[in-house]
Amino acid sequence: MRIAVDARPFEESPTGAGRVLEGLLAAWRRSFPRDSFVLLSPRPVLLPPPLDGDAALEVRLSPPLPGTLWLQTLAAGGARRAGADLFLGSLAIVPALSTLPSIALVHDLTPVLFPEWHSRRNRLGFAPFIGATVRRAKRLVTVSAATRDDLVRLFPEAAAKTSVVPNGLVPPPADSGGEPPNGGRPFVLFLGTLEPRKNLPRLVEAMESIWDRRPDFPDLLLAGGEGWGLKGFRELLARSRHASRIGRTGYVSAAEGGRLLRHARLLAYPSLYEGFGLPPLEAMAVGTPVVGSSSSSLPEVIGDAGLLPDPSSVPAIAAAIERANDDDGWRATARAKGLTRSGAFTWKAAAEKFRALCAEALA
Repeated sequence: MRIAVDARPFEESPTGAGRVLEGLLAAWRRSFPRDSFVLLSPRPVLLPPPLDGDAALEVRLSPPLPGTLWLQTLAAGGARRAGADLFLGSLAIVPALSTLPSIALVHDLTPVLFPEWHSRRNRLGFAPFIGATVRRAKRLVTVSAATRDDLVRLFPEAAAKTSVVPNGLVPPPADSGGEPPNGGRPFVLFLGTLEPRKNLPRLVEAMESIWDRRPDFPDLLLAGGEGWGLKGFRELLARSRHASRIGRTGYVSAAEGGRLLRHARLLAYPSLYEGFGLPPLEAMAVGTPVVGSSSSSLPEVIGDAGLLPDPSSVPAIAAAIERANDDDGWRATARAKGLTRSGAFTWKAAAEKFRALCAEALA
């Protein structure tokens, strides 16, 4: 099987979609070494270390067009010329006019469900094309049951061709040592792109309410690059009565993210909406307690290994953070459950199921 892949997630500072594509392709190559991939993109492709140098992964670049224009004009021709049997839309959208069978990997539907959380460019690159993808693709894959439910609610015709393939886990690398994060002071960690759906203003407000009562409570460390749409967030942090307790790292690599997770008292991830949510899974894998939320896919990922407060309630978020920090008995139980639960999410299982769906699409 030779598969053409929309390789745009492999960029200089990869986020969740890049991490997912890395895990999927690396496991696929280990389990099915006779398969090959052609990685197509209108911009430079930076392969992560597990894939770099693999002769079965061929990179072919197109002229530097905007991503959506490239996908709907040049990508299909590039796939045919590369001898591909199938096109994998790694960012949920496939070429509408392609003659190749295609399969789409849908991470979430926020550009349609919550357009106010996205830039105009993101909305225009997704919303007008998801319906055509549902009609055109032979198979649709979602990373959680919650995302599948959203997809089928929006497009009932997707039900018969949609399967859930949960993301796997690439365990964070061992701590390389060096100076401890946050100057050695205890901290609550948020890890992810700073964007509206991550619910950061409420997280900050929850932490402020705790510090008002408990000046010795751990700091808050926000680790991740800036996304679009958090207008005024920098000013909100600067105006905080506890501004000195809130740190920012900017974008962090997977290795540095793993290091932060190992040192954190807990991961605070009270997101308003997630298609999956890799950081909670990574936190559980290193034994760090998780405060997530009751929204969307997070209960599927975290289960009973973490706390799931209502993300719209600042008091609920604050109470969960305090318990996760203070309750040693709960922390020990959460660590044990998290280690077990995270082990159930493997890229090997994901790759095997994904390949079977590709075979169905080619049948």
